[in-house]
Amino acid sequence: MNLRLCNLWLLLKRTFCQGAVHCEYAVSEGITSAEQRTLKAAIIGAPNAGKSTLVNQLIGQKVFAVSPKVHTTSRKAAGVCTHGNTQIVLLDTPGIVTYQYGRKLKMAKSFIADPYRSLMEAQLIIVMVDASNKWTRERLHPSIVQALCNNAHIPSVLALNKVDIVRHKHTLLSITESLTSLRAKGGGATPHPTAPRPLPLTTPKTCPTSDEVGRGALQCAEESCPEEEVGSKGTSWPHFSEVFMLSALTSDGIDALKSYLISRARPGVWEYNTSELTDQPQSALVNDIIREKLFRHLHKEIPYVVTQDTVAWEQRDEDTLYIHQNLNCKSSNQVSIIIGPAGRTIQKITAEAKTDIEALLKCPIDLVLNVRAQKT
Repeated sequence: MNLRLCNLWLLLKRTFCQGAVHCEYAVSEGITSAEQRTLKAAIIGAPNAGKSTLVNQLIGQKVFAVSPKVHTTSRKAAGVCTHGNTQIVLLDTPGIVTYQYGRKLKMAKSFIADPYRSLMEAQLIIVMVDASNKWTRERLHPSIVQALCNNAHIPSVLALNKVDIVRHKHTLLSITESLTSLRAKGGGATPHPTAPRPLPLTTPKTCPTSDEVGRGALQCAEESCPEEEVGSKGTSWPHFSEVFMLSALTSDGIDALKSYLISRARPGVWEYNTSELTDQPQSALVNDIIREKLFRHLHKEIPYVVTQDTVAWEQRDEDTLYIHQNLNCKSSNQVSIIIGPAGRTIQKITAEAKTDIEALLKCPIDLVLNVRAQKT
């Protein structure tokens, strides 16, 4: 067993033979701009890799919607984590999809463009991979490799998520080798923990702008990415500076990643106040929470085709916020399914959404969801 594989084995031993390390960082007030440090990290990966769950864990509170279904996240959103004199801005993104896939499903442009947009402002890239998915865990999506190649001047790390579900832990060694081109190239990432080191600098390549959405953006990435930079068959990346093994759901390994992110921060003025957790307005977060409950309780295409309209958002007394929203369906049959037998399905959706909204907004909520068929 060579030295690199020994390091991988030590990483596995530390991850699964000890309890989670709990690091406490006090939020300090009155820090001058000269003392402030910042880092903006973009989190990219395939759909349902656990990106939003990771952001929620790093923030320390559920801010972004999560569900077992793919494409729960529909746009780029910033989560803010402030510790001491350091502020980390985490860019949560939709799962990377190809232009052809997005066009087939008639997805909004944000699904295709926002992962690339996040890289335009990132100082660090976190590539998240679902280690429990046997079909995809040993190769990166070609679009992810292209994005890394086009932004090779930005340091990147690999985060293997859902490692608690992997039955045989030695499998994680094979996954890491495959994703970092250890077998194909004979070199690659150094597993955490190590001292942070910069990646080899390359000439920055142009990543898609807000106007370069869809096919043109992906073609631009393909043409500007040298084949030798991509790795074996274009599904690995040999330039990851660190590898993290974690479970975003159970928080195992989260503190190690958080400590690393803090260590990578550089002097800079904060973008957000210490009390701010995201750049998203409250109305957007409420919409996402309700949408999450639709994903959790409805099946097939129904949660994807339902549209939401906020009818009322008003403070009715000193404490209670009244929110009335219409859920628009394509047919009366879908209305019946969402309402459920004796109204039980919509009651569950409303009750769960109400609980999450109250936890987020810190006030009592009177939530009314009205299900209706769209007029043709």
